[in-house]
Order: sequence, then structure tokens, then C-alpha cells
Amino acid sequence: MAYVTVGGGLNTYVPSTNALATGALQVEFTRAVNSFAITRYAQIVACNQQTGYYLRLDSDDNVRVTDVNEFAWPLGNDRPVGKMNQHDFVTFTAQRFAFPFYIPNETVKQAAWDIVAQHARSKAQLAMTARSMRTATALTNTAAQTAFNTAGNYFANGTATAAGGPWTTAGSPDNRIQKGIQQALQRISLATGGAVRSEDINMVISPTIANSISQTSEVRDYVKNYPAALPFLQGSDIFSRYGLPPNLFGVSVVVDDSVKVTSRKGAASTTRSFVYGNSAVFLSRPGGLMGVEGSTSFSTCQIFAFEDMTVENWDDPKDRRIEGRVIDNSTSELVSPVSGVLVLDVTA
Repeated sequence: MAYVTVGGGLNTYVPSTNALATGALQVEFTRAVNSFAITRYAQIVACNQQTGYYLRLDSDDNVRVTDVNEFAWPLGNDRPVGKMNQHDFVTFTAQRFAFPFYIPNETVKQAAWDIVAQHARSKAQLAMTARSMRTATALTNTAAQTAFNTAGNYFANGTATAAGGPWTTAGSPDNRIQKGIQQALQRISLATGGAVRSEDINMVISPTIANSISQTSEVRDYVKNYPAALPFLQGSDIFSRYGLPPNLFGVSVVVDDSVKVTSRKGAASTTRSFVYGNSAVFLSRPGGLMGVEGSTSFSTCQIFAFEDMTVENWDDPKDRRIEGRVIDNSTSELVSPVSGVLVLDVTA
């Protein structure tokens, strides 16, 4: 933004986009699978418009055969007729967020490192935490529960699943965790007409739930009499992440350890928690991290990004400081509830 003065002159208060910093933050945060867990289960779709539509197909139409002779076309007869696939156009609107920072000119001049880039990285972490929070909400709130329930893929708690009880107190005789996970896989396969396979599915849980599951006798009994018992006890090798292997009963385990602080700075006490509570969310992501705008996808969750971590900085001569901001203009959407399953509380 520029202020016009008498005579039409422009002052130096003009923000500039730092393309190199923007690209660096995308590499380090939004598109690096080892930084934030969200990059392992959500798909980013770069979009050219802030508001648009995504297509939600009725996957049952792809496998609906009520009579094998329904599509027969004998010679000399009229061709079979039918209707087009059912679909819905669902609207989305990216929301703009700005995470600002301010650095005195003297600090910039005397710093022995690129302090502007350091502040940008700090704000990028804040932006990614906010994005993770918005995504977790989009996948577990009331609207998400309704969407999953409509698809037949919603369970209020662990007892409502085939496990018949809380997953966090599972024992060897009942195999609740195995039953619950395999039921989720079966539900997704049925709802998508077999289009989504187990290797495309991630089970997203919090560190609290991951620890609880790894402490159950169902999991411990699987490894205690095998060579894997020592790495399990040491928390090394494949058990280095919260005592769980990377894959469990056919699904990839993603432990989202993003932390949010919801108390104001300077408050008497600090409230910290993980962005996911007691839920277990099964999400498919075929095709990898980056999606294609305008295409249909069985990726359960997509992040439509109009701006993906844009970095802007400018000189403020009035206050003798460098001002900057990291901008995230995106929205997290539950695009394909048929390719996911929500178990809202696995502890009950």
C-alpha cells in the first residue's frame, strides 16, 4: 500500500514480496513431510481464485450394478440409457491470515546473521500451527461428524466400533485396536467402491492416544516374544515414535504432535495441548502432497491455498524499523468423507 502526498509523490512505505523467503518457507514448512505432521495426511491444492468449487462425486454410481443384464445391448435393439453420475459442487473460500513481525533497524544492521529470515521462520511455525488447528477442527467438528455420518463412516467412540470398547484399554483376547482399524479400512473400501486402498490411508492420532495405544497389552503381547521386543523396550528402531511402528494393522500411523498454546501471553498459567484430542481420524491421500486444481480426488482432506506462506517485508522510516509478515491465505476442507473414517473418542 502506498500513501499519495501533495504533488503525487510516493513515500517508501511500500511492501515488497520476498520471493526467495516465500520459497524457502514452503520448502521448510508447508511442503516438507518431516516438519509438520499435516504434510503427511492433507493434500495442498494451489488455486488461482480465493473462492471456488470442488466436486464431490457419488462413488456408489461407479459400482452400482443392480442387474448384470441392465447394460446388455443386443444387436438391432435400442442402446441402453441411463443418467449421469450424481455429483455436488461444494463451495470453498480461502481465508487470509497475517502473522506480523517488527525488527529495529539497528538490530538488522548489527546482527551477525539474517535476522529477518529468522523472524520469518518463527512466524511460519506459528502459521503452520494455526493451519494444523484449523485442519483438526475441520476434520472433527459437528459439520465433519455429520458428513462422515452421512457417508456411514462415523463412530462416536471406540465402543461404537467393532472393537466394542475403548481402544486404550485393549487386551490380547479382544483385539479391540485391530478390530477397530480393520473395520475403518473396510468401511472406506466399501464407500469408495474399492478405489481407495489401505496403502493410501493414514490414521491420525495425538501423542496422548499414541502413548496409550502402545501401552495396551494388545500391542505389547504382539512383540514381547519376538526379536522386536528389545527395540520396543528401548523405544528405538521402528518403535522410536511413541512406541508404535510406522504401520499398524495395515494403516500408516501419523502422530500429529503439533502443540497449541491457548492462554494469553503473561497469563497466570499457560495452557498447552495437542491439536488433536482423543480422536482417531482415518484419512486417505492418493497422489501425494500436491493436488491439482479442478481435478476430482479421493484425498479426504485438501487445503486450498490461494497464498501459501507469502513473505513480505518493508522499511518503516517513521518508526525506524523493518516490518514484515507471513501470509497464509487458505482453507482446510473435508473434501471426500467417503474416503475417511472418524472415531471421535477412542478412549470411551
